[in-house]
Amino acid sequence: MPGTRSRRRGCAALVPLLACLIAAPPGGCAACEEPAAAPDFETRVALRNAAGAVASEFRGGEAITFVVTLRNLTDAPRTLTLPTSQTHDGLVYDGNRKEVWRYSAGRMFAQVITGLTLAPGESRVFTVTWKQIDAQGRPVPPGGYEVVGLVPGSVPGCRSGAVPFTIGPPAGKQPAAKDPAG
Repeated sequence: MPGTRSRRRGCAALVPLLACLIAAPPGGCAACEEPAAAPDFETRVALRNAAGAVASEFRGGEAITFVVTLRNLTDAPRTLTLPTSQTHDGLVYDGNRKEVWRYSAGRMFAQVITGLTLAPGESRVFTVTWKQIDAQGRPVPPGGYEVVGLVPGSVPGCRSGAVPFTIGPPAGKQPAAKDPAG
């Protein structure tokens, strides 16, 4: 009969597929995988104004201090291996997520592998001061920004989440009034 051979070939191709599905453990491939381990470290960043108070709004030209904190989340000592003597960094992004400044840019660090050991629950705090200038040394305009703090290790937990902040006009300068006529 015409077409019988092609139907048999089609059925024969399904047999290995069905055998794989029957032999798979309940839950599929995920049942065979190890659960993802929680990171050993956590990195956070906080912003402080010139008076040392935690803030999210700053005047134009005001120095901003980024406080980068690395914490060992485990109940055992952990050593983070750093590729150089650089222990921390701060990255500033504008409202379009374009990097406008990086603490480490233009700085030199000893090219030596560095171990940073933290006891259980221990935190290390690093600070970065930013004078609201971009990578070319120009003042940044007022607007919304984000900062990310990081420790240059290659393990999960060494980069903070982005923290938003706002830069307003410099002290004594008010934003230009909008013309109500449009």
